[in-house]
Amino acid sequence: MTELSQPTAGTARVLVVDDDAVMRASIRLCLETAGYRVLEAADGKEGLELAQKEKPALVILDVIMPVMGGIEVASELRAHGSVTPILMLTTRQEVPQRVSGLMAGADDYLGKPFDGRELLARVHALLRRQAKQTQRQCVLRFDQVTVDLEHKTAQRGGGPLPLTQTEFALLEMLASHMDSPVSRDLILDAVWGYTYFPNTRTVDTHIWRLRKKIGDNGENPRWIKKVHGEGYLLTGCRD
Repeated sequence: MTELSQPTAGTARVLVVDDDAVMRASIRLCLETAGYRVLEAADGKEGLELAQKEKPALVILDVIMPVMGGIEVASELRAHGSVTPILMLTTRQEVPQRVSGLMAGADDYLGKPFDGRELLARVHALLRRQAKQTQRQCVLRFDQVTVDLEHKTAQRGGGPLPLTQTEFALLEMLASHMDSPVSRDLILDAVWGYTYFPNTRTVDTHIWRLRKKIGDNGENPRWIKKVHGEGYLLTGCRD
């Protein structure tokens, strides 16, 4: 498969859900060559659980799978508020099936067999579209505090509020999953670049400092909330 110029890959994670191990391996090679990190699931139920836990940047779903089909997975993700782009794969080309997938919440459709260049082009396009939507929601407001994530500036009461690069990165990560909890491990991976860190209390410490700067009450937070067993959630501050 051929690599394309790829401005949006970086450390973006893509979840591939397909019961065909050969197909998963082929897609993984294609995506990893383009710079993506890949998660895999062999059936719909496993894929749904992984998507909800890991919150990848994009999900590639086969339509026909054991346990739970791709259309059902897409429906469940959308029912729980996920806005993650979904690209559906199928060996069937009938219009009714494509319509069912799109109605269930899929963003695009690709029929098997496919060329790796087309797969990458569709992945890139979906992520670019998602990035543009996110940029339109890049200003966060916490009463007297305004944070512009795009330009990396923050103000409190009309004056500058000094936030560190790590604090901006934390807000970006939480804002990208607005109103949904994000695990400590996922935060560590995205902000510090580790899938494992010796002390996950690092996240708690930085969240505590960030709350203090934006005026959030640590005992009864309004904006950055801790969800027991799931991580942290950002809510109520979208511009």
